[in-house]
Amino acid sequence: MNKQRAFASQEKEFQAQRFTRVMRALLLTIATLLTFVTVGLLAADQLYRPDTFVISQLKIKGTFRHLEPEQVRETLTEGELGNFFSVDLPAIKQKVESIPWVQRVDVRREWPNTLELFVVEHRPVMRWGRDKWVSSAGEVIALPASIELDKAIELNGQEADAKRLLQAAFNWRKRLAKSDLVLSSVSLSASQAWSLGIYFPERDNTFELRLGRRDIELRLARFESLFAQQFRHADSLLERVDARYPNGLAVLAKNTPQVSVSSVAAVTH
Repeated sequence: MNKQRAFASQEKEFQAQRFTRVMRALLLTIATLLTFVTVGLLAADQLYRPDTFVISQLKIKGTFRHLEPEQVRETLTEGELGNFFSVDLPAIKQKVESIPWVQRVDVRREWPNTLELFVVEHRPVMRWGRDKWVSSAGEVIALPASIELDKAIELNGQEADAKRLLQAAFNWRKRLAKSDLVLSSVSLSASQAWSLGIYFPERDNTFELRLGRRDIELRLARFESLFAQQFRHADSLLERVDARYPNGLAVLAKNTPQVSVSSVAAVTH
């Protein structure tokens, strides 16, 4: 009986000691974690303080034709650059991309105190109406009025169709050049009807070619054929050519009130 009591007493003492060791280990772990958290918070506070790890250099890269790097630099204030770790990259990107000539900008940090901006300029390739431009990416953009672009084709239509108009203009400019014709404008109406402004340098003749809404390539090919056969050396200059016919063209010559028609039935838009 005494042995059983002694054994039970030893067991209780052992359990108490084990519990004490576990609690000590747990408290030590908690204390260690709290220490790490405290140190981490203090370190983060130091890292993100505005007066530490200040961005002191701004690198601006890109191929610049119209935009000066200094214009980008002047757009950003010292306060916006701030701390290396807390600098708001999306905000800087948005602000730089608000500059009229900027198409897009990539922003990244460079340790330990540098912010690098890679700027891509808009490259205007054609006019959009009278006061805007279309970039090489097919975006309609407003640029300074002082810009000049020799022999720029004028595009007209809805902005949602800008890329389509741009691609068509590129294709038709190259195609018409084979007939010694210069494409001066491309228009796409709200009803999706195409018309082209064309210049014939040999006779200093500017005229309109109406292609309508369908069979565009067929109608253009018909015009090219008849231009080579008849119009190139005709006595009269062209005012308007309407290709929206199944078998021919309707032609209005300059200073002539009458329209001449060749093998034409009804107009088909």
